[in-house]
Amino acid sequence: MIDGLWEKANQVSEIGYKLDSLAGIAELVAERLTDNAESGACWTVAEMLRAYGERLEELSEDIMAIQRIEADKPKGKKK
Repeated sequence: MIDGLWEKANQVSEIGYKLDSLAGIAELVAERLTDNAESGACWTVAEMLRAYGERLEELSEDIMAIQRIEADKPKGKKK
């Protein structure tokens, strides 16, 4: 189970990275739009994607911290 946490943390981090990339695309579109309503909507999407990406990165770090704590715990003796 503990080994699986590292993999899960990487998966969460990867999703966060992809959201950040999508935010970059939304920003490029927003910069090129001349209509304020459309541009504003794209900027809002970009900001939300960045916020979700940052939150996923925080969750990934939390998962890694749990993995380190669990890995450092002494192993129980089997009878």
